[in-house]
Amino acid sequence: MSWRNTLILLGVAVLVAVGIWLSDRQQERAHVAEERAKRLFPDLESGQLEWVAFSTSDGQNVRLVRKDGVWRVAEPVDFPADAPNADAIAGALATMSSEAVIEDPQPPEVYGLGEGVQVVRFSAGGREQELRIGKKAPVGNFRYVTTGPGADGKVYTVAGFKVASFEKPLDDLRERRPLRFEREQVRRIEAQWTGGGVVVEKQDGAWRLVEPITGEADGDAIDTLLADLAFLRADGFVDEPPPPAEVGLDEPQYRVVLVGAAEENQEPPRWELAIGGMIGSGVRAGKAAEPALYEIPDDRFQKLPKTVNAFRFKQLSRYVASDAERFELIFPDPESEGATRIVTITGERNDDGWETKPERMAAGSAARLVAELARLDAVDIAADEVGPQELVGLGLSPPQATIRVYGRSAPADEESEGESAPAADQLLAEVQFGAHQKGHILARRADRSTIFLVDDDRAEAIPVSLEAFRNRFVSKETPAEESGEGDDAGAEADADAAPESADDAGAEGAGAE
Repeated sequence: MSWRNTLILLGVAVLVAVGIWLSDRQQERAHVAEERAKRLFPDLESGQLEWVAFSTSDGQNVRLVRKDGVWRVAEPVDFPADAPNADAIAGALATMSSEAVIEDPQPPEVYGLGEGVQVVRFSAGGREQELRIGKKAPVGNFRYVTTGPGADGKVYTVAGFKVASFEKPLDDLRERRPLRFEREQVRRIEAQWTGGGVVVEKQDGAWRLVEPITGEADGDAIDTLLADLAFLRADGFVDEPPPPAEVGLDEPQYRVVLVGAAEENQEPPRWELAIGGMIGSGVRAGKAAEPALYEIPDDRFQKLPKTVNAFRFKQLSRYVASDAERFELIFPDPESEGATRIVTITGERNDDGWETKPERMAAGSAARLVAELARLDAVDIAADEVGPQELVGLGLSPPQATIRVYGRSAPADEESEGESAPAADQLLAEVQFGAHQKGHILARRADRSTIFLVDDDRAEAIPVSLEAFRNRFVSKETPAEESGEGDDAGAEADADAAPESADDAGAEGAGAE
């Protein structure tokens, strides 16, 4: 085939492609024009609406007004509007389309469009219009509507979901969030409760306590608090509040002030909420920026942190579980005589999961241990620092259990020929566990003097003593009986790796302090 024929064929292909594209565009425009022609208010765009007025499902005459792009309830109360519901109303009016048209309708009462009809009035571009909503059509999920007196006199059927936005109670059209903020904006939190309070600030990207003590704050706890406040919703409203003393707002049981980042030459934004006493079944009085009170669910109030320790740093270990390559379990043997004998169990990850020596852990228990330590937080703080003798009494000198988790770090250096040097172990976590105390386990990090309290339930996955390890974590099967499947089974387990006795188990990897 000559180059001329090739160019001709290429030109034909281009013309065909352009023709198809133009045809598709024409069909798309025709479809859009057809859909717009079916609209009851074809010239209306949702962003043009200035106000909407109608009767709510609970019999309130409501008027929503939009100013500078923000919706607000103007009647029967002055209150911020729920933006999604207000936007849905505007969108429903702008896209209200007829499914069928009754050109020569019977009397309005036949369609539920007579006396008592629901009337939606609205204004866009200074022009007032209205929509009248009648009863359901006998077939399908459709409603009868008309565009009101002075229109073409036709009756239309529209999809039922299009008019659902106008059948809500007043409270659903009101903004239920007492605090409206973006979590990323907050730079300072002032929280007060009966008998105490704290102030935390974000400094260099991290949260720190500044009152009543200084130090690291619990970033996870603060993120949870901010999330709880951002998603807090009122159950209802009290538009004529009684005196503050009658609802416990003269001395709130909880008060929180959020301060945002200040913009140039402006005061930083503030959001404040005070929560008082019970004012109904399961709800408390809440006071924010609006004159009306919010009905705050009591269960949400109960979850708010109300101790200084709740805001303090309580992280015992944090890493990505899949990064763990090896761990050590170090226990003092309480039955040893003379110098304390140390029993060390090591675990290593291989292609088949985890393999532990010299005592074999039960299938799955090593993987659960690594996963549990990957995100281990204390529930409280027992003490900031104690003396040497007190550490002995708390079972932390020596610790009843020390657990170290290692990952594989990057190669330390490069050989001159370009070959990588062997990678060294990276310590991901080191946690020490002591005695039990009233449903908790005493614990501390190796790099801190703080004594933490860990929930006793964590002992189901973490061996916190040699006795606990041998009672609940050691495999009861011999290597020959094990299938080789599971997280803690080796693919080619050596039968000699299973000790015959506890003393034999402690012989390997054991040493004297």
